[in-house]
Amino acid sequence: MALSMRDEGESAPSGPDRLLADAAQVARHADARLTAALNDLFLPDFVRPTDLQRAVMARMLDDLVTEIDRDLRHALAERLGQQAPPVLLVDRVPVLRPIFDRAGVLRDRELIGLLLARAEEHRISHAVRRVAGLSPRDAAPLHLPLAPELGAALMAAEARQEGEHGLPHLAVADLPADLLHRLLWRAAAALRDYLGRTTSLDGAVRDQALSAIVFERLGTHDEGVTFDGVSMRAAMSLAADDALLLSLFQAGRFNLFVATLAVRARLDHGPAFLLASDPGLGALAVLLRAIDAPTQVAAPILLQMAAINDIGDAKLEERVNDFLDLDRQAAQEALRPWQLQGAFRDAIADIGRERRQR
Repeated sequence: MALSMRDEGESAPSGPDRLLADAAQVARHADARLTAALNDLFLPDFVRPTDLQRAVMARMLDDLVTEIDRDLRHALAERLGQQAPPVLLVDRVPVLRPIFDRAGVLRDRELIGLLLARAEEHRISHAVRRVAGLSPRDAAPLHLPLAPELGAALMAAEARQEGEHGLPHLAVADLPADLLHRLLWRAAAALRDYLGRTTSLDGAVRDQALSAIVFERLGTHDEGVTFDGVSMRAAMSLAADDALLLSLFQAGRFNLFVATLAVRARLDHGPAFLLASDPGLGALAVLLRAIDAPTQVAAPILLQMAAINDIGDAKLEERVNDFLDLDRQAAQEALRPWQLQGAFRDAIADIGRERRQR
């Protein structure tokens, strides 16, 4: 049978049948294309992903699913030994992605949020480094008084963020535990479905092996060495003052800069990143005022972020003046909802979304 397979295990159509199949595909997808165009057309510009964001997020998602696909298939083949179907080791045949796309399981808010954050972290870090005359891949040398083990973990996590050709990368090792839990079990279910349709492998043997390899991987996953996790650990260890905060930003260490803001503002990394990466600078200005950053620290940061986000001089001057006029207590009160536990914030967002849809 050809390596190109249909969902039901049948060979792909050829000749005139292929044309008829393509025509049927267009008919099936016509309404979906129209719906997508309608939604995109009426999205406000400030919430619509840019073409670059969309492209790098799609690339990262492809690479992430491929990493999970190959890892689980190779581990399953090793566990099954002589019983392993040969297709498990044929990497050029994607198994997970077609099934994931059909089931819609990649439409995960936490996953998409992580991809978007990674794309923005990469964009901002590289832009800061270019302005400083550095290679986009190299942060400025900056001595950080970290314990050797923590310093090595931070360097390893930062190195994982660069994919091929300088593009951003999201590795399995950098996924939050709950997201990894969902993805791995979905991957196991997809492999179970695929093997059940295309092989004669004993079902009990298959299910036991899949469960075992997922448990192995979940058991060895350490959130403390994810990119965000190790950045937060480093920030708590540094107890960074205002001068170090500015140095981290100017060195292009944006994730560690955000983690330092998060520690000082008593926020989780996710909310701190959303505020710090605000392309309009307003939320970043509030965050800087809430931690009582002096003007000689806040102004260069806002100036640099304005250049990165193509904000004109008039708007930048307005933001700086607003920062100077903002009361610190008012800024801290504005952050209070962001300091709530993550599940509580998600529940508040869910309730608000349901009310708006009425």
